[in-house]
Amino acid sequence: MSAKWLVELRERARELVPKIPYQQIRDSPSVKYYTDWNAFERCADPNPAMITRAGPVFDLVEPGVAVVNGYLSLGKVPSGVRVLDLEDLGDEYGSLVFKSIDINESKALARHVANLLGGAYVEIAESIDEPLRIIVNTNTNSQVLIPTHYTIAVNDGVRASLGLYIVNNGGCPSTTAEVYLGKGSLLNLLVISMGDSTPEFTMLRVITNENSSVVARSLLIGGSMNHHREDYLLQGVGSRLNHLGLEVGVGSSRIDYQVNAMHLGEGSSSYSRVLGVARDRSFVIHRALGRIFERARWSDTNIEGKVFVLNEGAYAASVPVIMVDTGDVNGARHSAADASLDEDQVNYLRLRGFGKDEVIDLVLYEVAAQFLDSLPEDFKLDREVLRRLLMSRLGQS
Repeated sequence: MSAKWLVELRERARELVPKIPYQQIRDSPSVKYYTDWNAFERCADPNPAMITRAGPVFDLVEPGVAVVNGYLSLGKVPSGVRVLDLEDLGDEYGSLVFKSIDINESKALARHVANLLGGAYVEIAESIDEPLRIIVNTNTNSQVLIPTHYTIAVNDGVRASLGLYIVNNGGCPSTTAEVYLGKGSLLNLLVISMGDSTPEFTMLRVITNENSSVVARSLLIGGSMNHHREDYLLQGVGSRLNHLGLEVGVGSSRIDYQVNAMHLGEGSSSYSRVLGVARDRSFVIHRALGRIFERARWSDTNIEGKVFVLNEGAYAASVPVIMVDTGDVNGARHSAADASLDEDQVNYLRLRGFGKDEVIDLVLYEVAAQFLDSLPEDFKLDREVLRRLLMSRLGQS
């Protein structure tokens, strides 16, 4: 039986679903919405007949925590880490869940909470030597919404590495995660989203504290409609973000990737760079916002995007934006670059025996290598797993 706070949260969300839209404002004059929200309308609300516990967990890495089709299971959980099922949380811990996420924001979030199937509250109380890997896996035959939520608390002074793998093998995964960093903590964060032929929705929110730091790396691969948003709320004085993302569009995939660095604490600093590649008939968007609020004096933000269009029929764009509400800043910069294959370079390589498809592969592999080589040393095992996974996925396009 669900906890009282969770029952009430679901009921409140159900009331919101018919009242609010997926999105208030169009993204651009030429593209009505970067995310095709109609794809999510085709995802049915879950019922027990559609979802089973059966199905493999993503087995390329050893999970510490896994939620398969909404059902929680524990694997290799490091010492100093506590994991509690959402269904078992009392009011004290339940009040911390969805504390930083407003379910009134969109229909996608309201549907997510109204149909929430499972998840966990994770507390990292001590520094850990190996990454804690969290798996969200969906593998149903029905196009059904499968919502999962994690609330993760990193205590003061803790150093930890966390890997979040979202693996779509069927169904419509809907994943939310909120991560709270204690004072003086350091988090290495790796986020992997692997799309499939059904849409998926992801929202990650990271909240920093005084002098805390997050080194974030995000990899998005394919998906028929992959809406992925990451919010970094730099609330603590002197808190820091270093972020690099890679989105890979192949086949007919469609990816809408949004990164927001919101400065609320004085002397905070953010650097975010996203690389994107689009080949075949894929559609790849990178959106980013670096905002320094009035109270975040002496902060700096740098937002960059670079996307590669590898052939006719593919589309990619980078749209970074800077907003500054105070005159006392250390820096505020943004840049975007959209690149196609240079015909002179293509011809040069073809004269030396490379076919055009091989040239495209070389560009893909080079961009992938930049991302993989940037991973913190704690993710050495993950780096090799992702290298094989990327080569496999790119070879299938």
